[in-house]
Amino acid sequence: MNRAAQVYRQRAVETATPVGRVVLLYGTAIASVRRAIDAIAAADVEKRVSEMNHVLTVLSELQGTLDFERGGEVARSLDRFYEAMRSRALEGSMYSSTEILEHLATQLHQMREAWQTVDRETLAAAVRANASAADAKRLEVRR
Repeated sequence: MNRAAQVYRQRAVETATPVGRVVLLYGTAIASVRRAIDAIAAADVEKRVSEMNHVLTVLSELQGTLDFERGGEVARSLDRFYEAMRSRALEGSMYSSTEILEHLATQLHQMREAWQTVDRETLAAAVRANASAADAKRLEVRR
């Protein structure tokens, strides 16, 4: 990756919301799965293994951030999802199965879209709350 791309990625991480960082991690995992699929097509075992190791690392990171105390059943469901994704990633890598990896990428993409929706809704709610607070302050100043 060139220096400009590295700076751009670093800035995206630094300025993202916590949910936005989750979205970025999903994007990273999806990109690695896609590169692993390309590596299988090119019969590049080293690249496939490297990319799938990266996918497993990202899934571990996502799983490791779960807060079971505050997250309750949602956290437990996500934990099961990440375990299933890790199993599929290992299976797809072990058997060099583009079919399994395509399915993995699709599932990760769907989950990423769900997190993007959460991020947009959270940001919209924050904007509305800030606007309401600003309106209340303006009314107070007028009195």
